[in-house]
Amino acid sequence: MIPVAPGRRGDRLAGMVDTIVAQQGRIARAQAKMTGQLVNVLELALSSPEVFTGAVEGRTGEQVRRSLTSELALALHLSDQKVRSLLSTAEVLVAELPDTLRSLKAGRITMQHAECLVRESVGLDREDVKEFERAALEFAETSTPPQLQTKAIRIREGLNPDTITERHTSAVEERRVELWKGHDGMGWVACYGPIDVVQSLHNACHTTAKSLRAAGDERTIAQLMADVFSDATMAGLTREAASEDGDSSRAIRPSVHVTVPVMTLIGLSNEPADLEGYGPIDPDTARRLAAQAPSFTRLLTHPETGAVLSVGRDRYAVPADLRKAIEIRDVTCCFPGCNRPARQCDIDHRVDWQYGGETNIDNCQSMCRSHHTLKHATTWAVERDDSGAVIWTSPLGRSYRIRPESNVGFEPTDTLNGSAPCVEPTVDEEPLGIETVTPSPDDEKWADHYPDEPQF
Repeated sequence: MIPVAPGRRGDRLAGMVDTIVAQQGRIARAQAKMTGQLVNVLELALSSPEVFTGAVEGRTGEQVRRSLTSELALALHLSDQKVRSLLSTAEVLVAELPDTLRSLKAGRITMQHAECLVRESVGLDREDVKEFERAALEFAETSTPPQLQTKAIRIREGLNPDTITERHTSAVEERRVELWKGHDGMGWVACYGPIDVVQSLHNACHTTAKSLRAAGDERTIAQLMADVFSDATMAGLTREAASEDGDSSRAIRPSVHVTVPVMTLIGLSNEPADLEGYGPIDPDTARRLAAQAPSFTRLLTHPETGAVLSVGRDRYAVPADLRKAIEIRDVTCCFPGCNRPARQCDIDHRVDWQYGGETNIDNCQSMCRSHHTLKHATTWAVERDDSGAVIWTSPLGRSYRIRPESNVGFEPTDTLNGSAPCVEPTVDEEPLGIETVTPSPDDEKWADHYPDEPQF
């Protein structure tokens, strides 16, 4: 759809949005100020242990910290765990990431961005922390927190003194299953394990759910995924799928995109591979996945830019090889800020077929079901400029340009009056064959109830 002039009501709405954006900036500045105050109160407490521990001999800084944590938690009506996190984050921001704190104070990032940088900087050498902050902060100021998380993992990987194989081997020892209670007689179970295993389990549930839905099952995709997972687990999936030596991972047939450097694949290099939707994985896991893969797709890329040039035959309709080319090019949903993997998205005609749009790689894009619906049901508009970049224009006239190298970031255009909004990824449905979409709201409402702080 072509955007129209907002008019008086549109101007009023645009002004209200500007006010909200300004409020967000004030919140960020207040959080930056509170960060400094948290460090100040902690330092004063640690220098005055008698205030918290009296004259008891053998008092320690940890005891003072715990006492202060409880004091703040009660005063702020927060949990101890949350206050411990606030104090730890504040210490790192003040001591190790001063530029991040300044960016937060200026309102260029949110506290979620800052917390992400703190998490990913832990364990790096002091000099590496400076390099990490420089690279990640530049990206943070034009990205949503989920997008920053993906980028930060990649930056960290290039700086970490330990090899990814060493860290993965150590992390595997921490694998576990966690359970916690929900509302209305419900609960959550989470499996912490190697990413290729847990992501393959998720993809298997999703694929099976889509097949059942296509066969006429009236349950939503979210409900089917939960039921498929429960049924398979209760039926003894791990026991039946396990090999003779008890390694159930060997039964997994990967259904994800894994990019493996050829020298790594043949054992002459330990350069990390790249798992779709996650980032770098250790070479041993990559080789095992490659050995189990039922087929390979050869990617022809530009020798300097790395841009995908071809993945197979060109066809007029949207065949499987063209869809795969679009998925690999787009990485994620093409709506600004959405992190839904392209392989789980619909294929949308940027210029509608009914208005003369062609079915080719230039006019087709990956879009999750929610944003596909948004595009066709509202006055959000999308176009490509001469450089090939995708530009979205909102009903209120705000424009956002998706960075051309991939769809994992975006930035406001020069005409934008305010900051780009953060748009969280949403649950998708089956791929579309037509442009009109009527999704069920029940398929997405589960995401509203996911715990903010899962216990793992």
